[in-house]
Amino acid sequence: MTAITTEQQANTVRTPTPVRGATIVDVFKGTARRWPSRTALRWRAADGAGAAWASMTWREYEQAVAEVAAGLRSLGLSRGDRVGLLSANRPEWHIADIGTLTSGLVTVPVYPTNAAGQVAYLLRHSGARLCFVDTADQLAKVLLRRSELPQLERVVLLGESAGLDDDGFVLALAQLRRIGAKYLAAASTSFDEMVRAVAPEDLATLVYTSGTTGPPKGTMITHANVMATMRSLTSLIEIGPDDRFLSFLPLSHITERSISDFGQITSGAETWFAQSIATVPSDLQACRPTLLFAVPRLWEKFRDGVLEQTAKSPAPLRLLAERYFAAAAARHGGHRNATTTAEYLMLDRLVGRAIRRRLGLDKARMVSSGAAPIHEDLLHWFHGIGIPIAEGYGQTEVSLCTSTNVPGDTRIGTVGRPIPGVSVRIAGDGEILVKGDNVCAGYWADKAATRELIDKAGWLHTGDLGQLDADGYLRVTGRKKDLLITAYGKNISPEELETALRVEPLIAQAVVVGDGRPFLAALLTIDAEAAAEWAAHHGRAPAPDTLIEDAELHREIDRAVERVNAGHSHAEGIRRWRLLPHDLTVAGGELTPTLKVKRKVVAEKYLEALEDLYR
Repeated sequence: MTAITTEQQANTVRTPTPVRGATIVDVFKGTARRWPSRTALRWRAADGAGAAWASMTWREYEQAVAEVAAGLRSLGLSRGDRVGLLSANRPEWHIADIGTLTSGLVTVPVYPTNAAGQVAYLLRHSGARLCFVDTADQLAKVLLRRSELPQLERVVLLGESAGLDDDGFVLALAQLRRIGAKYLAAASTSFDEMVRAVAPEDLATLVYTSGTTGPPKGTMITHANVMATMRSLTSLIEIGPDDRFLSFLPLSHITERSISDFGQITSGAETWFAQSIATVPSDLQACRPTLLFAVPRLWEKFRDGVLEQTAKSPAPLRLLAERYFAAAAARHGGHRNATTTAEYLMLDRLVGRAIRRRLGLDKARMVSSGAAPIHEDLLHWFHGIGIPIAEGYGQTEVSLCTSTNVPGDTRIGTVGRPIPGVSVRIAGDGEILVKGDNVCAGYWADKAATRELIDKAGWLHTGDLGQLDADGYLRVTGRKKDLLITAYGKNISPEELETALRVEPLIAQAVVVGDGRPFLAALLTIDAEAAAEWAAHHGRAPAPDTLIEDAELHREIDRAVERVNAGHSHAEGIRRWRLLPHDLTVAGGELTPTLKVKRKVVAEKYLEALEDLYR
């Protein structure tokens, strides 16, 4: 192993908030018994932003979980068996998840955006004996590959199953719950006994990695791993039954699950379910979450929406808002005196408060960002308007979190300090190494990959590059495997350049290339909304096919690229770029479900465009 050059262990003077329970199902039981009549889950009773919100109390939640757990037992599943969960965010996702864990089984979340072949791979690799699905479309994916899944015995449909099955392979959730209710009534076992039988060292879940550099690997996360993360974060961030989460990012990803599923159970808070990404703005206004996590792309969209609405406002309101943004930038940039502070506070009461209320973030005590780098300018902008985003860092293999900024202790440009109980080292080659009780047990059925991941001393090798400052704040500088080494031997991390490019209004996505090449180049996509506004202003047709060939638009993007280049050395400058005809998408295979770029896929798909850039 490369020699260790720097070490930082988390230090905290906070008194940890006690989390009662050795496992997440133990905590669930305690929370449900402590606040049985309080609301646990909320969701739209019907489609549409105007639909009423239905709700479920903790008592009802516990009953549903108990019946699912007992139902799974009655079907003959044994402790440690794997259970797939292929569904969008909805109350039944939580019920199926905690019911599975209570029964001593292992949940295998599957992204609902996965194709049938990808679904089959995860179910086959994990050896799942049963799979929950939420819709007929998701059921079809499983049925299409059923012959490849000899271990899969049942599918439980979270919705209606009438007419979808003729051989007993498909069971409705309501049927499973009725079976479980009879099982409990027969006193074969009780909910409390099932909870007590789950041990901290038991495997809780297999969370498969995104597969940016190869086939997905099943990260083995134990109940002890989950609880280590929950105890650590609740010692830094006070959360309780009066808090609200909005669940809209994929629950198959460890971040959303740890926040709106495990975090909600730990705190007794409410989780509200957005209908879709498209309805998030209206769902935010209805929920008014007190804690919110979003990825950088969504924060960019929130800011762009505010600026777009400001531009369309009547002149007096527009000028007042622009004055507020200028005052916020000056104040957050350190230009403070009595006059500028007074002006900012006055404008914040008039403008800032209205913006926060319009975004649905006027009650938010903590908002955070992660999963990908976020540009410092974007963080400064939100801090200036009274929404201080706290950037954090982690990965599936550490059960969510390695480090985080917290309210009142945020250093922009870093991902905060290691959370309590977690140690961080920077290896001689710059790789971030992590040790703690939150570190996973390795990869399922892959001993070689596990040995690469966790060394003999127990340090997890993240694959990320980083630096620790004198105060222990961590800065992530890129991915080891993504490093570009130009033909002149210059090592360059493309992520920072890509983040800077995405901040430019006309650019939606960016992939920087140049490995083994004489200079850097970039594949870009245009932001549809910004491009349509640009087209209207310049008297152009808004059609994307026309715009990507427009010479004036190219000059505008050239200026954007040069602005990014100005902040970097000559060797890190982007010499040439090409606009792609459409966005990179999950469905197209260029992005993972967490919106990370699959560089190899993009390079193969656009090989001709890349070769043309270097001719």
